[in-house]
Amino acid sequence: MSFFTNRNGLRLSYNFSIKNPQDNKIYIVCQWFLSDILFSYEFLCDLLEVNTFRFDLTGSGNSEGENTYAGYVRDAEDIDDAVKFVVSQGYEVEGIIGHSKASSGVIIYSALYGEVKNIIVLAPRFLACNIPDFIADSIEEVHKNGYILHTAFGKTWRITEEMIQEMMGLDLRFYCQRVQGNIYIIHGEADDKVPFSESIELVKELKEKCRGFFKLNCDHFFTGEIDEAVEIIHKIIDQN
Repeated sequence: MSFFTNRNGLRLSYNFSIKNPQDNKIYIVCQWFLSDILFSYEFLCDLLEVNTFRFDLTGSGNSEGENTYAGYVRDAEDIDDAVKFVVSQGYEVEGIIGHSKASSGVIIYSALYGEVKNIIVLAPRFLACNIPDFIADSIEEVHKNGYILHTAFGKTWRITEEMIQEMMGLDLRFYCQRVQGNIYIIHGEADDKVPFSESIELVKELKEKCRGFFKLNCDHFFTGEIDEAVEIIHKIIDQN
């Protein structure tokens, strides 16, 4: 397992997938919430015909730190640190690919730092205030105890009042108005985790900054349509 250190002194796990050793251009891949680079996005990086760098955000997978359902600006900071680390290794970051919650972090990254021109978001979350049902059903318990415990993927996560308040208060419109890159959106119309309608709203807010909006007939994880998603990503890469 390899690690780089972020601005908060935490070690974040990462993996390079170098398809073209003679090319120093590379894409950074930010995985979905609670995922792990060892299993979640390996299939995507295997299919992509470009060099990729994927890493676990703070508190995810094998990275250090506390996992949080919120932490959007913190995720953007991690992405900025990843960009700087990859550049220090001699690569030129051509774009960033983010999925689900990580999409919000990638958009915020573009607004705050904007060093990378091409941003591709898969099944992006626009309205973080639409908190998951299991959290909404436990709001009273959170108010009473300050937190709830949630088990997923064999791990137990601590969800606090502060996290929920940050999620409900995130205004992605603010960041959409400030993005500095070209945003491309890919979303499945049958997504039952993050509604397709959120991408429609995202396109409206991004206006001319959205350079492409692609819809597929698939779920949140692009089941059965991953080849089509990869084909779209390749087309975006080729036109840039």
